[in-house]
Amino acid sequence: MADQLERLTNLLAVLLETKVPLTLDRIFHQMQGQYPKELAGRRGAFERDKTILRGQGIPLQQTVLGDGSTGYWIDRRAYELGDLGLTDEEKRALQLAVAAVRLGVDWGEDALLKLGTADSSGDGVDMTAALPSLEALAPLFAAHLSRAIVEFTYRDRPRRLEPWGLLSREGFWYVVGFEHEADAERTFRVDRIEGEVAVGAEASFVVPTGFNPALAFSDDPKMVGPASAAQATVRVDALRAHRVEAEVGTHNVVERTEDGTVIVQVPCANVDAFQAWLFGLADHAVVLGPPEVRTSVIGWLEQMAGAA
Repeated sequence: MADQLERLTNLLAVLLETKVPLTLDRIFHQMQGQYPKELAGRRGAFERDKTILRGQGIPLQQTVLGDGSTGYWIDRRAYELGDLGLTDEEKRALQLAVAAVRLGVDWGEDALLKLGTADSSGDGVDMTAALPSLEALAPLFAAHLSRAIVEFTYRDRPRRLEPWGLLSREGFWYVVGFEHEADAERTFRVDRIEGEVAVGAEASFVVPTGFNPALAFSDDPKMVGPASAAQATVRVDALRAHRVEAEVGTHNVVERTEDGTVIVQVPCANVDAFQAWLFGLADHAVVLGPPEVRTSVIGWLEQMAGAA
């Protein structure tokens, strides 16, 4: 499906940019191998793509050319929205926003094309994150803007949060704010929120002066979780000790042994990120504590072994 979506997006761009109707051969050439190599397969895939585009209300046109072949294009005037009166700076801001964070596979570049702001110069901004559409995002953004407290379930526990800010990091959305039950600042990954987000009354909190979610958010994903101070004690053998020490810092080395083994303190607030880090060390690392983290890791390993 991802291949088809990518192909549809590129086909849309090709047919919008062309100044003359394109034959199938020209389309296949410009699409650079995104269609099957076999002629019958290419034609079948194109017909399916054409049906999908038209089903979405896209005015895909076709005409018979002088040599008897069929040419295809999209009428940009029928496809684009009317002039919204955007300045060049406003159009560029839209381009930057869509290039920086794409909120779903079904709009992004398509929206820019409809607004007439797509950058076809070839020197546009690289996309830095492809993010899924999440039901929780809209109410969280709304609550942040209206300064409303939100309630949701996270890791099987009810949470009551003042959403001070939201940001994306490494392909995920996070909400940062003050959690009432913990009486402390917390960060939650939005796609981990369970069920609906309930939004309370407006103007229920004030964001601290100078608060910046990017500064409040750790660059280490293992530190991002409901208990930001959580630490695990891990023993790493000599083969991986140097690498791990360079990664976590010498100040986190608790003990060294004569055979080169080190015992280090590692953030584990984000259990998934911690387990992914641990998995990369294979049998060169052992979690010593705390007991709840060790039990969690053992259960995770047993589950993987059972699924193998």
